[in-house]
Amino acid sequence: MAVSLRTITGMKTIDNLVTIDCNYVKSERAAAYLIISQGETAFVDNNTPKAVPLLLDALKHAGHTPDSVKYLIVTHIHLDHAAGTAALLEACPNAVVLAHPRAVRHLVDPTRLVKSAKQVYGKELFARLYGTVQAVPEERVRAVNDNEQISLNGRTLVFLHTAGHARHHITIFDETSKTAFTGDTFGVSHPRFMRGTRPFVLCSTAPTEFEPDKARESVKRILDIGAHRAALTHFGILDNVPAAAPSLLRSIEDMAAILHEVAESPLEGEALVALCEEKVRRAVHRQMEDSGITATAEDAEWLAGDIRINAAGIAYCATRMRNARTSS
Repeated sequence: MAVSLRTITGMKTIDNLVTIDCNYVKSERAAAYLIISQGETAFVDNNTPKAVPLLLDALKHAGHTPDSVKYLIVTHIHLDHAAGTAALLEACPNAVVLAHPRAVRHLVDPTRLVKSAKQVYGKELFARLYGTVQAVPEERVRAVNDNEQISLNGRTLVFLHTAGHARHHITIFDETSKTAFTGDTFGVSHPRFMRGTRPFVLCSTAPTEFEPDKARESVKRILDIGAHRAALTHFGILDNVPAAAPSLLRSIEDMAAILHEVAESPLEGEALVALCEEKVRRAVHRQMEDSGITATAEDAEWLAGDIRINAAGIAYCATRMRNARTSS
């Protein structure tokens, strides 16, 4: 195959980029990344407070101390990417948090994020997943502009505003390794699904801001900047970005079609989510078949969470579309 996802257990280093398995729910579900440049380091995505010991352990095993950390970069403020930021910052005395301008206020005051997540997951599951989400001190966080370039001791990082999954999303392009740290902008994949004849990459439509046109534009920006690899939070280093892009774009089209179809449905609430879930499951299975993957029961179990969260996001956006038509 022309593309692969590097299988990672614990941590793996390529071109001074360390992939860290955060053991979010289970192994190979969510990664954080450590960038190393001549004694300075930066984390990209900080998972949850429960993962902070893993991140610090990876830093230690890479031969560096918390004093070396210059930046904690947040691709977007969904809690599986950002909930651990304040706890990690507390351990890294010289670090500054970098985020999209829309994300800064939620890092400084995560009250609204926490309240929303507890409504979705319930207090008990929220506590198991995220623990205590702390506020980031305002003086230690700053916004990054679109196309802004920041040096990590001579290693140039280019920041792109990449909406589609979330309006507060950024992608970080490392010019040295030609790697784009894409958060959820370049979709979701897993090493187990790289066994087909063609790449298999799903877009993520998690609540609340799936915008298909902007998602397509963001994929194009990642291609145009010259990314050879994509560092996916879910999960791992995806080789050969140009070869993987058609699979992701196909998934965006599938999810967009479902969104416009269910927006015309009279269903609401859980009934609407259930309809979306069935349609998303069918689309995902068709894409797997077209990628040359024979799905197993274990595959279905692995993808169940991604399908549910995509369905919830599509249902939310469909309801918003209906309400906009009603009020206009």
